Amino acid sequence: MKFSEVVTEAVPSRRAFIRLLGGGTVLAATCTLTGCSGQLPEAAVEPWRSPDRETDTRRFILAHALLAPNPHNRQPWIADLREAGRIHLTCDGERLLPETDPFGRQILIGCGAFLELAVIAAAQRSLSLKVELFPEGTPADQALPKGSRVATLVLGEPGSAPADPLFAQIVRRHSGKTAYAIDRALPEALVRSWGETATRFGLRSGVAAGAAAMDPIRRITREAYEIEATTARTWLESARLMRIGPGDIAANPDGISLNSPLVRALHTVGLFDPMEVPARGSKALERVMERWVPFETGSGFLWLASPDNTRRTQVASGRAYVRTHLLATAAGVDMHPLSQALQEFPEMRGPREALHQTLGLGSVGETLQMLSRVGFATELRGPSPRRNLESLLRT
Repeated sequence: MKFSEVVTEAVPSRRAFIRLLGGGTVLAATCTLTGCSGQLPEAAVEPWRSPDRETDTRRFILAHALLAPNPHNRQPWIADLREAGRIHLTCDGERLLPETDPFGRQILIGCGAFLELAVIAAAQRSLSLKVELFPEGTPADQALPKGSRVATLVLGEPGSAPADPLFAQIVRRHSGKTAYAIDRALPEALVRSWGETATRFGLRSGVAAGAAAMDPIRRITREAYEIEATTARTWLESARLMRIGPGDIAANPDGISLNSPLVRALHTVGLFDPMEVPARGSKALERVMERWVPFETGSGFLWLASPDNTRRTQVASGRAYVRTHLLATAAGVDMHPLSQALQEFPEMRGPREALHQTLGLGSVGETLQMLSRVGFATELRGPSPRRNLESLLRT
């Protein structure tokens, strides 16, 4: 599921469930107990509502930065404010994904997105923000960046930076996880701006559009999703992060939020156990794969690739990615990262190599850092939960 913050609902379809429970009587009863609204609790999305209310400059910056996209919505950030005029960003070692992201590449991409939003927010206060990466040393390439000081941010003097036109999009940017229209072309100006953004951060980008280009990617990403779902340790890593129902989501505003009335009803009556690993050939896996079908819709796939895979490049990839998403939001285009096939655990090697080959990434060291479907959502959804600002501060 990874960077896409995908909500996996390993449950029967609504029609099958109602038939199973005798016309919906039990569903109605359990909805009475749990409440039938799929709306997320206000406490879990409140950070999106009012980051501008922060009057302290560093808190203002961080209140916007914590809205960054990140793998499995783990929000792996600790911000140390104990030194005046600086923010020290550390990777929270308790919020890593050792099974699906064994080297922390995607975690560092999430940290890069955090840093870029911080830079944009500082500019809104007319302040430059100098980003000093890995001031205490770069983590090893094949070790989790647990507890690593990712960056020190140094605030500039008043008037040292102009406002960034993308600032207003920070609170509007959400990962669109619903079905997309299949017959709408992307704005050419937006595609050009994506390419310019990638170049700015030392990357290159492309858009795969049309059936001939998209079908192979659909096949590979579908296979990757199935591998992650049927590999016990990777499924269970996600299962442990599933937050079911408004109470659990409010208490743990991170991870994978499952809040539909159907899922909550099934869980209440004991028919949905997230710790049950879907087996190949099982009905449970069929239901998991049904959840993937909307993710094959869209106008195309946007990819970001780098000439190498250093830790600095991973951070730069996150900075580039969040800017492409903000640009999409400004243009009325939706974006949904699909990162399963990019994961580095051994069982994913086949899809990962196939995706590189399909996209023509054959140079030595060239690495696909991000893949997203892009287009126009047919159904709008709100933001993913976020922890409040106090939870990540060290003062």
